[in-house]
Amino acid sequence: MLKQRMMGGWLAAVCLLTVVAAVSPAEAYVFSTVKLDQIFDWPVTITYSYSNLLDGGMQVPSSQLRAAVEEGMGLWASYAPLHFVEVPDSGPLPDADDTPYPMGDTPRIRIGHHYIDGDVRPNVIAHAFYPYHTGLGADIHFDNSNSWSVGPDPDRQLDLLYTFVHELGHVLGLDHEPAPEDGGQQAIMNAMYPLGNEVYSGLGTAFLFPDDIAGIQSVYSAGTGSVTPLPEPASMALLAVGSFVLLRSRCHKASR
Repeated sequence: MLKQRMMGGWLAAVCLLTVVAAVSPAEAYVFSTVKLDQIFDWPVTITYSYSNLLDGGMQVPSSQLRAAVEEGMGLWASYAPLHFVEVPDSGPLPDADDTPYPMGDTPRIRIGHHYIDGDVRPNVIAHAFYPYHTGLGADIHFDNSNSWSVGPDPDRQLDLLYTFVHELGHVLGLDHEPAPEDGGQQAIMNAMYPLGNEVYSGLGTAFLFPDDIAGIQSVYSAGTGSVTPLPEPASMALLAVGSFVLLRSRCHKASR
């Protein structure tokens, strides 16, 4: 969960589900006691969907939302054998009560939005659930009452790309890394959102710090994964039109 404070210009990230975390003396990263249903050193296939993220409620173009999600997933997958596969969404829409629901055949990660606490500081802007065996486990929700953008914004809208990368880290099993001034390492998984000193500068600029990389590889091992999105509706429509035109052309030639 990301929280915004009025004074000091920062956001504190707090996981909604409290899990005992361990810090190794040798590595500073912090991990939770849960991971995504697999065995160490095995490639991990993770289904995902957009529950209601693309319905216009975030006031960000759906193309930018998709690009931010795919970039964030691809970022973690560039350091660990994580294979994210988009599937059609199923399950209840997110609500302000975060109503639990059974896992069933729902996608493993469902990304959406709902009202959390409004744009009044201190302000929770997003939260994610550790990947427990429930439908709600591994879901990511943004507060739709805040102002969002993808990358820095002169009106100080919140960076959805940065927030998503951080929340996805929680979904993958990472907890918060203490800030350097508290004895930790600089990391995307630090509990403070750098309001006014944004780390990313738009699509194509996301990165992980060494501590984030060490953390994810400690859970899933080193490797390379992938992101496989579904074709967008516009692409499907163009494909259908193209197929129809090609078929009609062939039929016309055959009738000569």
